[in-house]
Amino acid sequence: MLRRGIRVWVFAAATLALAASAMPRKAAAEPRAEVTLTVILARREPPKLHPGLQKMWDTLRRSFGDKFSFFDLAGETSRRLAEGERVETTLPNGDRFAAIFQGVTEDKGLLRIHLEMGEFRTKVRVHDGGVFFQAGRRHGDATVLIGVRAALVP
Repeated sequence: MLRRGIRVWVFAAATLALAASAMPRKAAAEPRAEVTLTVILARREPPKLHPGLQKMWDTLRRSFGDKFSFFDLAGETSRRLAEGERVETTLPNGDRFAAIFQGVTEDKGLLRIHLEMGEFRTKVRVHDGGVFFQAGRRHGDATVLIGVRAALVP
C-alpha cells in the first residue's frame, strides 16, 4: 500500500513538473524609454540662453559651435514609451513632429528612434541619456532646432 502511495505521489509530481515546463515562460521585460522633445528657436544674435536650456548648453555649443548665439525654449514634451509608442509636439509653425521608440540595438545598446515630420521620415540611434538634434526648418528669423533626448527607464 505504501509503495502504491509513493508511486501515485511520484507520478503526480512528475505530471506537475511536466505541466510547469510546458507553460509559457514570462518574457523578459521589454525596454521602455523616456523620450523628450525640446523645441528651440535659434538665431545668430544677440546672445541669449533661455534658463530652461541651461542643462543642454554644452551639447548645443558642441553641436552648433558659433552658428547660433541665441537659444529660446519654444516648448518641451516628455513621455515614457514602450516599443512602438510615440511622443508628439507641435512646432511654432504648426507642423507636428513625432518620435517613435523602436527598441534598443543588440550590439551597442543604442536607443532606436524613428522621427516623423510631414513627409520627412528618418531613423536615428541615440546613446542612453543622449540627445540628437533635428535642425533646419525656419520660423521667422529663427531656425527651429528639435532636441530628441532618449533614456532607458526601469
